[in-house]
Amino acid sequence: MGIRQSGFTIVELLIVVVVIGVLAAIVVVAYNGVTSSSRDAARIATLKQLQKAIEAYYAKNGYYPRISHGLGTESTCGSQTENWGHCDRLKELTDAIAPFAKFDPEQLSQATQGNYYYSYDSQSDDNYQTYGLMVYLEGNGGANDGGYYSNGYEVGQNPAYCMATYSGTGRDWLNTPNLWHQRCGGGN
Repeated sequence: MGIRQSGFTIVELLIVVVVIGVLAAIVVVAYNGVTSSSRDAARIATLKQLQKAIEAYYAKNGYYPRISHGLGTESTCGSQTENWGHCDRLKELTDAIAPFAKFDPEQLSQATQGNYYYSYDSQSDDNYQTYGLMVYLEGNGGANDGGYYSNGYEVGQNPAYCMATYSGTGRDWLNTPNLWHQRCGGGN
């Protein structure tokens, strides 16, 4: 009588390896989703702090910070040579609201946030009585916030005004080409 050897066949081992691989992929995808959501939650929390400081500025001065089209799309702050000084306008915003809250403009810009930067806009057509504030998100957390951008979280009167008043690209309150002095492409 021979000794029978026990062990796993190649097929059984391959099945185990495949199952472990599938489980590992599921864990990685779930982890990435959680970290993306947490980064978006932190961005929204910062945006709400900015909003409170902007509202405090209004309560003191009777108008919102006078900054048109303040995008954070520069790679550095302090240079008027990049993107028409948008990051410099974020510095103007953070300087204006400094008595109410401290922010580093570079931390709101593309310099540190990549494609998930902050944008602010207030216009002279209504004597700076309205504003829009937005941060781009990795997820679609802004899809139902009442504003134009589904990939951004928007607050302030301008996003809601433009969305309710106009249609199509006229609802875009921030990036309207050649209309930097208006709240939305549809007009006012």
